[in-house]
Amino acid sequence: MASAQGSGPDLTAPRPHPYIGRKEIADPAARQATLASLNAGRENSRGDAVLATYYFQTATPGPALAGLAAATKMALEHGTLKPWHAEADKSIRKPPGYDDNMSWAEDIQLLGYDSGRGLEAGLVTIAWPLAFFDRRNDAVPLAQLFEAVASEPVSAFAPLQAARLVDLRFPKSLRARFPGQRWPHRRVREYLGLKPAEPLIGTIVKPKTGLTPKLFARAVVEAARAGVRFTKADEIMHLRLSDGPRYVGAVTEALAEAGFDLGKSGKPNGRRFLFAPHITTDPDMIHDCASAAIRAGANALMLSPYYAGGHSVLAKLAQEFDVPIYAHTAGMNMLTGSAAWGIDPAVFYVLSGLCGAAFMQLPTVNGYIRPFDEEKPAILEALRREGLEGDDGMTLAIAGGLGPDNIAENARVLGSRGRMFLAGTSVYAHPDGPAAGVRALVGAYEQGCAARHVPRQARDDVRGDTHKSP
Repeated sequence: MASAQGSGPDLTAPRPHPYIGRKEIADPAARQATLASLNAGRENSRGDAVLATYYFQTATPGPALAGLAAATKMALEHGTLKPWHAEADKSIRKPPGYDDNMSWAEDIQLLGYDSGRGLEAGLVTIAWPLAFFDRRNDAVPLAQLFEAVASEPVSAFAPLQAARLVDLRFPKSLRARFPGQRWPHRRVREYLGLKPAEPLIGTIVKPKTGLTPKLFARAVVEAARAGVRFTKADEIMHLRLSDGPRYVGAVTEALAEAGFDLGKSGKPNGRRFLFAPHITTDPDMIHDCASAAIRAGANALMLSPYYAGGHSVLAKLAQEFDVPIYAHTAGMNMLTGSAAWGIDPAVFYVLSGLCGAAFMQLPTVNGYIRPFDEEKPAILEALRREGLEGDDGMTLAIAGGLGPDNIAENARVLGSRGRMFLAGTSVYAHPDGPAAGVRALVGAYEQGCAARHVPRQARDDVRGDTHKSP
């Protein structure tokens, strides 16, 4: 009997990552000649610009770099403008400022070439001038930005076999308009009153949904009493606007009765705790849901920007409400899940941090959730480059199958500073109850630090070997 049926013969196994760890193979002189040819007639446009790097795999009509050059030329010309003399009515004088809207090629790298199959792949960096897409100065024009850097001119043309936005770098003039970190990791720790060696442990309410407000509140309080300092609702817990305050009110009331403080007073009346209800809804209701949750006592929020109106909504909420926001990744992997198409996850980690997200999940190593382990060093490096990692950056929630058996390894590989260790099933499914689940998690973390010979008073400063691939 045949081992492959239906479409089986056409299926492909997972392959090595197409650009992470790959080396440039083109001759430097050929690269410079290609860039010069691409930029002919584009020399006058050199104002402030966003630098976008892409991975392209494309059919090639000839020698190495020819395919990448053709794809880049199409992106330049269809994404912004051709030089005036190449397309316009020659009898009409070029309008003032025309060239200011014109993109240009910053770099081109050949990573792979197969003349036999007529294919090649590589990285291309294109500069998109602010003059072209920036039509507001009160905020970052995210819709116009992504229309420029991540729309059809860089992904839809037939010769392309792969097209992925790998990286974005913003000029200072645009970056200054992002809200940035309102609740960096340092402020989160200060608010919670965590000691230098004390890990930030969080959890997720389980069961995920279908609980009454009383049972929901009980789940939060049980974990809080055991030492958890942050709890979020699950992303699949969807509530009506009128239901949100009932659940949030039940939780905050129960926490207060148990001696916890969710307020902002300089002198807390009890142990500080952060509770983030899930407020993802349609864009026209997201502000009302956030307001209702905060009025009911929530001192943190969670939403998925990908389905709640985009990162501009996240930025507005971060600017208006002085609470830490957990930017959930629900929806992100629909855009980032393929290593060949879409957008590299590092782009969204940086964007979330710049738009004010205080928390964002970084999945456990050897876990079951994307991004893949090989992508995580690049994510951390991109966050460091933008000042969004560590004490002054986002709190990265190490989650997705986290438990006592792997928390020490995750702390070693992904680091401890700027991290929250977030567990759900391992806490609530512990045979001896949630309190025992929390104690097992903290104990495993402490034992892992001790095994690495880290002095107790300095354990929270452990970064782990984040420069090496997990």
